[in-house]
Amino acid sequence: MKNKITILFSTILFSVLLHSCNKKEAAVTETETIIPVTVTTIDNKGIDDFEEVSGTVSYIVKTPIKAIITGYVTAVNATTNDKVAKGKRLFSIKTKESIALGNDVNKLDPNLHFGTAVSITSSSNGFITAVNVEKGNYVQEGDVLAVINDSDNYGVVINVPFELKKYVSINQQLSVYLPDGTSISATVKQFIPSVDTMSQMQSIFLKMNSNQVLPENLIVSVRIPKSNKSDIITLPKSAILSNEIETEYWVMLLKNDSTAIKVPVQIGLKNQERTEIITPKFNVTDRIVTSGNYGVGDTIKVKIINGSK
Repeated sequence: MKNKITILFSTILFSVLLHSCNKKEAAVTETETIIPVTVTTIDNKGIDDFEEVSGTVSYIVKTPIKAIITGYVTAVNATTNDKVAKGKRLFSIKTKESIALGNDVNKLDPNLHFGTAVSITSSSNGFITAVNVEKGNYVQEGDVLAVINDSDNYGVVINVPFELKKYVSINQQLSVYLPDGTSISATVKQFIPSVDTMSQMQSIFLKMNSNQVLPENLIVSVRIPKSNKSDIITLPKSAILSNEIETEYWVMLLKNDSTAIKVPVQIGLKNQERTEIITPKFNVTDRIVTSGNYGVGDTIKVKIINGSK
């Protein structure tokens, strides 16, 4: 009986020790979890508060080229998508009378030039978007022969909520951001005097400040500056973490090369890219985690894989 009790006690003791060792191993494993992170430092150059709106590359004036007489089209010098200059001859038209009697009249008096065709020229610079006739067609006076997108009225039309109109003024310089990541400077030229019934947005026309020709209907974005604040501490948006209702904010600050700790922060002005940090006052040498910081504890082991600004 005594031997049985001894064996039972030994078995229980072994189980307790084994469970304790497993807990210690699990704790060691958890502590040694290393998270790869990227880091950044603060920026104190200031921040622009802006609103980003969408826009469309447009020709707001489309010029119709019309027949000025009734007759037959004897020449067509226009093709869709051609770039044309003001004054270029696009069509020639002869009246029925000049075709029927021209040669006979000219034989009597060559100086009359009775059978000469009437030239129809471009009234603006731009690109031909439609050609409606072919050589030999009979046209009436006033018929539209072609349509030209007027390059003097080429730019971007943005749709702005009416409450943002106060931040935009005629001749103001704005940046137009293209889908490929580049940007072009543009000048505010015209407020379209109406708003959309449903969205209550007003259209504003911006004239490009470069000779770069973009395809019509290309969707772009434009940033409307609302305010500027200088000499403040800012961090990228990716460095700022918050609770679900956004009442508490914090960052993960590198304590050393291998450890990051949670630091509560108070934020201020922010835009789509950066956020102002009111407190605490970080130093320019402080390193803040920008990736690998989501869903972690108050203290984490890290491995810096690269730095970002």
